[in-house]
Amino acid sequence: MPYLGGEELKRVYELAQRDRFALVANNFAEPNVLLGLLSAYEEAKSDLLLQISLGAAKFAGGGRPLPGLRALVGYVRALAAGTGIGVFVNLDHITPDHIDDFLRPAIEEGLCSSAMIDASALPFEENVAATREVVKFAHPHGVLVEGELGKIKGVEDEVASDEAFYTDPDEALEFVEETGVDLLAVSVGTQHGVSKGRDLVLRVDLARRIDERLRGAGFRVPLVLHGASGLSGDQVKALVAAGVCKVNKDTTYQYVYAQAACSFYLESRNAILPPEGVAFDPITFEASSGQWSPEKKLFDPRVVGRKVQAAISEVARECLRQVGSEGRSIYA
Repeated sequence: MPYLGGEELKRVYELAQRDRFALVANNFAEPNVLLGLLSAYEEAKSDLLLQISLGAAKFAGGGRPLPGLRALVGYVRALAAGTGIGVFVNLDHITPDHIDDFLRPAIEEGLCSSAMIDASALPFEENVAATREVVKFAHPHGVLVEGELGKIKGVEDEVASDEAFYTDPDEALEFVEETGVDLLAVSVGTQHGVSKGRDLVLRVDLARRIDERLRGAGFRVPLVLHGASGLSGDQVKALVAAGVCKVNKDTTYQYVYAQAACSFYLESRNAILPPEGVAFDPITFEASSGQWSPEKKLFDPRVVGRKVQAAISEVARECLRQVGSEGRSIYA
């Protein structure tokens, strides 16, 4: 199935709202995470929503975000063409200072299905103005727009907040009315970065009130949960039942990646690193002892890459079960 745009993604969200399931929005910055996700999602027959942040694009582009985004999306398009599911890209946490140099050209070049403008650090009226500006130029290109109201504590890419502020249902309605956003990220007690669900003051009731307030006014706007890494399966399911249709995952994948790679290299240490006191030249492959040499079947980066892909795939399948999107692809 080819890489798809905002019109198709809107259909997925409509189905999610109707049947009360959610999409996991999966951040990635390099191929191993993407390949692991594709494997899990094809098996589960679930549409795959990928997320690319400015920092991820900058990493992929060697410090240049827009070329990095083009490279990542080009890779996504090539791999999506051979799948039987819908594959989408959301731009994650793009702040107002990067509208003109990153977000606008990305939308004009068709590099995303949806985009999140994060102006939540600004006063309400300035947040509305910045978000409305993005909606105005994104919608003619068929791109959905996600706004954020309320602050989520912690650090995510280049966005940081020391405090959390819960989203007010009445303000949420006003925000949606004035901006025309397609999705709304709300603050209900989650936290970016490393957190534990049991330590959070999670307001499932607030998510439900916001959803009911919007629906009561005639707005079918899916709610978005940022900072979902660290939540238990039961907490995620409760939030999905309360109206959350998009659940962001980034920190979980980062840790799983590091854990899989670290475990593999620790187990393979003696086959990759020379013994203490032995000098090894990686150009001539000569060791000072004359007796030691590394094992190519273990130091080939594709070996650890496959370990990472398998680990990502395993945790992705569990995340899919939590949000209830298995077998829900609009193309399955």
